[in-house]
Amino acid sequence: MTYYGLLKNLDLNSVTLNELKGIHLYNGLFHEVQRVKLSLDGSPNAISKDNSQPVYVPNAEMTKEFYDFILEVYEDVIENSLIGFFYAYEEDILGLDEIDTRKIALKYYKEVARLTIKDEFDILSVRKSAAGHRLMNRAKKLELFNMRQEALQENLVTQNPMPLTHFLIGDATYFDERLIAKLPVLDEVLKFEASLRILLTLNEQFNFEENDFGSTPSTKNLVTLQPKQKRKKAALLSDDDATNFLIDTVFSKQLKKDSK
Repeated sequence: MTYYGLLKNLDLNSVTLNELKGIHLYNGLFHEVQRVKLSLDGSPNAISKDNSQPVYVPNAEMTKEFYDFILEVYEDVIENSLIGFFYAYEEDILGLDEIDTRKIALKYYKEVARLTIKDEFDILSVRKSAAGHRLMNRAKKLELFNMRQEALQENLVTQNPMPLTHFLIGDATYFDERLIAKLPVLDEVLKFEASLRILLTLNEQFNFEENDFGSTPSTKNLVTLQPKQKRKKAALLSDDDATNFLIDTVFSKQLKKDSK
């Protein structure tokens, strides 16, 4: 890794937060840009001290490396969430034919996406048909996940300086499972990555939508699902069932276990 241990000689007890910010800038870990306020009428403003403020933007390569480091450190936490999810999922599809299995999988697929993105944003594209009619298409679930992942990568670096700093000085012992409960953005990242792998696994089998957004974990992280051939009718999961399962059964139990 390029950035892990880059500041291994840094004594955290001897620097202030402002000094640490200067060290980050000096080493190219962040760069300063000027954020300009928009005028009320939307016209551009000239950059000046009166209408701008400095913003510190993290190095994209470092941001990605730190995010990947976090996923590697907490791989067992993510895997345990996957095991819990697919254990319940396999029970739900037991005895179903391929058609009914696909219905259950699609229900989960949509619900996991809804719970993870939380309707915080969506994308509509507008185009015209050959006859001149306006046609609207919603963004794919995986496209929204890809955008959310990029935002989380930056949030992980910017919301709290300490985890990144311990990464930069090469202090791997700092990243234990107790940190998950102390750092909300870390908890959010791990839940997000578990949800993403659930979607990718279900999409790998059922091809709900094309995945052309680069979110492809290694094959060891994908769970192989085999539809059961015996026919059996079952009701689809309600929204409450899916919500309670994902939050209360999978994620909450894992965090309770880790906090002991």
